[in-house]
This record gives sequence, structure tokens and C-alpha cells, in this order.
Amino acid sequence: MKNAKLFLALISAPLILAGCSSTDTGTAEPTISSEAASVVAASTASSSTAASSATDTAIDDDPVFDIIDIVLAQYPDGIITDIDREDSSDQYEVDVVVGQEVLELDVTTSGQISVDDRDNDDDDDIREAHAATVTAAQAIGLALDQYPDGIIDSVELDEDDGQLKWKIDLDDTSGNDLADVEIAAV
Repeated sequence: MKNAKLFLALISAPLILAGCSSTDTGTAEPTISSEAASVVAASTASSSTAASSATDTAIDDDPVFDIIDIVLAQYPDGIITDIDREDSSDQYEVDVVVGQEVLELDVTTSGQISVDDRDNDDDDDIREAHAATVTAAQAIGLALDQYPDGIIDSVELDEDDGQLKWKIDLDDTSGNDLADVEIAAV
């Protein structure tokens, strides 16, 4: 954005002077040619796109998105409510609500899924899953927007004091605790 403002100032100065004449009463409006305005707009758009791409790249690098894709490919109507990365491993524990059942899965980044447990009587998790309007992937994206260098350690849909929210624990690249982020789930 700084570059766009500087560019605008540089191209505007000569154009403002060109719009003045010796009989000017001091009320001349600055003019910018449509070509110059197009260059400024393109410069601003390209800066925004570059910044957005950098964030998207950092976010897309987290393997948790692959895990989410793997689980939802197997359970397309599932609602993920919990993800926990196993330290020093490419394995994750994932809870997914499918219909009126909570499946506890072990999932690897290579795509292997095994059902660890089935729970038919976890009414709170099922109710919370169906009430959430923000998905796990969306909440993770928002957390990584705040901490682009973070790596997801765990994600949990939870209700505290009547507020449904995603609790997200992030680690740094060395595996140390980085931040705890809460994202509203509705």
C-alpha cells in the first residue's frame, strides 16, 4: 500500500502542475489521466494479491488441511469437531460427527484412516457439531492468519459459558507452544 501511495504522489505532482495556467485562480482540481489511474489500480491490486498469496501459501503448507481433506473424502457429510496432532509423528487423532455418531479416527498424512472408537451417546458433541456455522478448516485459516508461521497442534469445538467456539493450539516450527487462539464457531 505504501508503494501505491508513493506512486500516486509521484505521478500526480506533474499532472497537477500541468492542469494549472498563468490565469489560474488557485481553484484548479488535480487531474490524473485514466492511464495513470489504471497503473495505480493495477499496482494496488498486485500488492494485495501478493500479500494474500503469501498468507495462503503459509496456510496451505500446514498438513492439517490434508488431514481434513482425507477425513472429509471418506466421510463427506461428516463434521470435524476435534483434531490432535501426535508429536513427532505424521498421525492425527480426529473426531468426526457422522449422522448421530461420533467417530474417533487415527489418520496419517499418507491417507490411512482407522476407526479407533464409535460413540453413539455423545449428545453434546453431536449437538455442538450441528450448531457450528464455522468449520474446523475455516477456524484454522483464521488462526493461521493471526500466526502465519504457526503449526496446528490441536483444534477443538467446545462450548464455554454458552459460547460455542473453536479452541486452537499452535506450535512454532520447533514444536514449542506458540499461541492459543479462540475463534467463534457461530
